[in-house]
Amino acid sequence: MSSVMKNGKRKLNIMYADFCYYNKHTLHSRFIPLSIGMIAQYSKQKFGEDINVSLFKNIEKFFEKAKENPPDVVGLSVYFWNKAINKYAVNRLRQMFGKKVIIVVGGPSIDSDIKEQYNFLTSDFPNIDAVITNEGELGFYNLISNIIGDPENLFKNPIDGLSFLKGNAVVTGLPVGLTLDLSTMGSPYLSGLMDEFMNSDYQPLVQTSRFCPYTCAFCVSGKNRGKLRGYPIEQIEEELKYVSKKYVDRPHHTMYLVDENFGILKRDVEIAKLLRKCKEDIGFPQSVFFYNDKRFTGTSREVLEILKDMTQYGVTLALQTENPEALKAINRRNVTEKEIDSAIKWAKGLGLETSTELIFGMPFDTKETFVNLLNRSVDRGFDNVLIHNLLLMDGIEMNRKAFREKYNYKTKFRSNATHYGMHEGTFFSEHEETPISSHSFSNKDFWDIRGLNFMFYATFNLKFQKWFFQFIRHLGIPLSEFFSNLMEPDLKNEWPEEYLNFLSDFKTTVEGELFDTREEMVAKTKEVYMKNKNNVGEPTRINTNFGARLSYLEGKWVKSVLLQHLDLIKGKTLSSEDRKLAASLIDLANRERIDLMKSEEKKPLRFSVDIINWKENKFKESIKNLKMPEKSVKFIVGKSQATMISSFQKRFNTYEANDFYNAAMDFVQPRKYLLHSLSYDE
Repeated sequence: MSSVMKNGKRKLNIMYADFCYYNKHTLHSRFIPLSIGMIAQYSKQKFGEDINVSLFKNIEKFFEKAKENPPDVVGLSVYFWNKAINKYAVNRLRQMFGKKVIIVVGGPSIDSDIKEQYNFLTSDFPNIDAVITNEGELGFYNLISNIIGDPENLFKNPIDGLSFLKGNAVVTGLPVGLTLDLSTMGSPYLSGLMDEFMNSDYQPLVQTSRFCPYTCAFCVSGKNRGKLRGYPIEQIEEELKYVSKKYVDRPHHTMYLVDENFGILKRDVEIAKLLRKCKEDIGFPQSVFFYNDKRFTGTSREVLEILKDMTQYGVTLALQTENPEALKAINRRNVTEKEIDSAIKWAKGLGLETSTELIFGMPFDTKETFVNLLNRSVDRGFDNVLIHNLLLMDGIEMNRKAFREKYNYKTKFRSNATHYGMHEGTFFSEHEETPISSHSFSNKDFWDIRGLNFMFYATFNLKFQKWFFQFIRHLGIPLSEFFSNLMEPDLKNEWPEEYLNFLSDFKTTVEGELFDTREEMVAKTKEVYMKNKNNVGEPTRINTNFGARLSYLEGKWVKSVLLQHLDLIKGKTLSSEDRKLAASLIDLANRERIDLMKSEEKKPLRFSVDIINWKENKFKESIKNLKMPEKSVKFIVGKSQATMISSFQKRFNTYEANDFYNAAMDFVQPRKYLLHSLSYDE
């Protein structure tokens, strides 16, 4: 079964897995299994020749190896996007090996609350032996120590960092983790543990620090308490060089940092310099994805100054909500109005985009308070406004029974985007659970916000007709009002049939994505999966799918519909000059967008208002105040942009039109790469 050491002692065969799904819609979202790599690295460092370790992302390869060399211990990393596939793996392992294999799971979906752990062990994963809480390295170390040292008495006494069932009670040892000395771990990259994945089509993840100091109740990191720690800077430098050399000749262009608040530590400035040096000396990464510190400290600004042309999203201020009662209920303190204005002004001076993330469904939030927040976010000058419906995920405080009951959450289930698959004839699909009503918002409020969610996503994230929508703001029309009319038009008026069909398709698709039970959701997803030959991606990626239709595939009716809505809202107060300018801005938006499938040179447009200055100043004042002698506006593709577009085209050239543009919406980052640069023809 397991491999044998030279002295005859049998090695302990350990298999770690961080499963992901494999279909054409997940090509852009497959990442190095860094979390289990770190646990495996720590285990190998501590137990050396006593253990044999192997790491997996693919469930097919996992079971091929398990049949070839049965494991003694299996460690599974569970997230809300791979829970179902892990359940399948656990049950299949028990069928194959019975109690001969020890199965433990860990990850952010494991709640620290004992009652929740009991439910997890009895209802969700009854076939596992234990859960590991907090950082997995120490819990797993303690488990292996007990297996090697006293296997006969395993799970008879508490084990620090683990929880398991004994009779009808949860037995738990002392909490561990969040204090681990990261300098003692070594690097899974530099030891070669990640090489197999780096040589395949997985995107690179690097972690430079651990822990989030904030305690938000809607986030899996909010339940943890501990010290913010960084890995040795020397190790980070070597890892960045190693990864960069591995990926420089690959179609990938982005380094993903998984720190929860990159820029919170003073030394992050030095790390930013190392990233830039890798780009300059090696050629990778071309861009860096990271979450900046929620408070956006001075250090965060220094980091962005260094990485300004490499950052994916610029400055992100994740406000979530501004309702004081809601903030108190979710254990959150936001940045102040002064801090927001300062951050936006600073970013503008550096030429960086600014984003905010908002969550609808928080306790005490209403449709009115949320719509007001949306309009304020636009007026503040954020370049991107991202709206999320609250998700009640495993491992977060808000998912606990007491919290649900307190705020009277009624929920439904939907498929988790493209996370679906089949193994040995068994289909599995991941789910999300979202509140559709609460003590403070109705089901109708939920559906109204869902329509606004799409339009804000299309306009700000996908840059659909942003010129036009910024213009109407200065005509005194709140975007939320215009979007509501756009998604629910007055049918007493005449509208293009294609527009009404689009709205009907959207409504049908949105309503069809939610189910009363998880079982219903899985059954429907399986039906679509079998019918469409393994493809269920489109029905589960609604914003992206319909955003692609708006931006690329249904442009014929867009201009007339937008202008007609403008006429209806403004009526006789709309001047012919304003209507003409609105029409020109629609033409500008259409010509500004790069059609990645059809690379063609766009003809210039002539303007007598300074649109470039207007955009650079984040549309703060009315464009009508920016008069200039008439000039031609040229549409330019820069060198780095052309490189990224070419890489994308090579990677996704076999896709059909709508799938191709769906992939573009998600993969081409930052989204400004989807747009031409603008300049005047002097």
